[in-house]
Amino acid sequence: MILMNTPAKKFLKAFPPADFYFLLLFLSFSTHSQTLSFQLASYQQGTVKLEISSGFLKGSNMNGTDNYSNYEDVQYFSDYDPCDIGLSQESKNSIGTVALVLYCLTCVLGVPGNALVVWIAGVKMKKTINTIWFLNLAIADLLCCLSIPFTVAEILLDHQWPYGDAMCKVLPTIIVVNMFASIFTLNFISLDRFIQVVKPVWAQNNRTLRLAWVCCAMAWALAIILSLPTMILRETYTMDTLNITICIFSIRNATEGGCSADKGFSYRVLTMTRFVLGFLIPLLCIVFCYTCIARKVMSSHFRAGRAFRIMLAVVVAFFLSWFPYHVVGLVDIYGGEQDSMLARDMDPLVISLAYINSCMNPILYVFMGQDFKEKIKLSLRRVFEKAFSEDTTHLSVNSKGQQSRCTNSSVAQL
Repeated sequence: MILMNTPAKKFLKAFPPADFYFLLLFLSFSTHSQTLSFQLASYQQGTVKLEISSGFLKGSNMNGTDNYSNYEDVQYFSDYDPCDIGLSQESKNSIGTVALVLYCLTCVLGVPGNALVVWIAGVKMKKTINTIWFLNLAIADLLCCLSIPFTVAEILLDHQWPYGDAMCKVLPTIIVVNMFASIFTLNFISLDRFIQVVKPVWAQNNRTLRLAWVCCAMAWALAIILSLPTMILRETYTMDTLNITICIFSIRNATEGGCSADKGFSYRVLTMTRFVLGFLIPLLCIVFCYTCIARKVMSSHFRAGRAFRIMLAVVVAFFLSWFPYHVVGLVDIYGGEQDSMLARDMDPLVISLAYINSCMNPILYVFMGQDFKEKIKLSLRRVFEKAFSEDTTHLSVNSKGQQSRCTNSSVAQL
């Protein structure tokens, strides 16, 4: 038999003779150029879920010449892994459980928390530049948290997609929009703090609400533009034989008309774009700004105010939450076969960690905005108001042996 003399030998040994015959019969009628996904319910050790690329099916021909260049595209999700690649099924189940718990925790804390921030900063408080920054972050996080129930339902349905093609494009894109909108807003905030220190007089005269709104609009516009490829390349794929629909990142094969999971050039470009524009460059810019601010604080009478400390904590929380996501993405596209498989196994966990950032900001506002005794005495509304307020204190700043007094709060306290 041709297949038994190929690298697929280990794969086929996993099945009893009867099931093996069924598998060969199934594959013999499945040579169209599509990614196949099916479940072999009769497998004695448990249900086996396989994803087999068209390249794997094309690997053998009638002349006996084998070309299994795409053998690595076979992904196993079963109790028995014939290639011994990636994590065990028990580990995968544990990761899935932890991810599900994190999703639920993020939704439970993030929806009411961010909704409260939007209500207070957007409706109840007088508009200041700080409230505009916090409001913008809360809107991005709230949208992300509101999409979580759909993600949880998909996980509980074993990743079958019941929402249709439009939602397949929209829902996975929301987290990408959230990432870009949040990081671009944090960059504008860091630049705002930097200008207050380096050009305090200019900041006092030109730091306006209108400019803050323009910066937020730019952040959202850039976020949506950079997220469009993700939306365009997301598609539903229905396996008629099993009547199962899944939502995958895919490309349309113009020559063969098939729909296949794309782990090639397009996937690499998107992953690198997210890493470079959504993490690396913003990180370098923010580190530069806060390094300059720290040097100014240490060499003068500037002191870090409450709003500055809160925003710094928000920045740190963002990068800590998203760092594993980008690392796993880079390992997936540049690592070896085993590293890529491990990265994909870890994907549910790192994505849930990225989501949990969306519920952290309101918690930081509460616990960093007041002393603990004050928190107990104040209502949540008052806590948020004090966290978002711009302090009004005087500050002396030494410059070339002369002292100048700054009464503007945005200059006096960072």
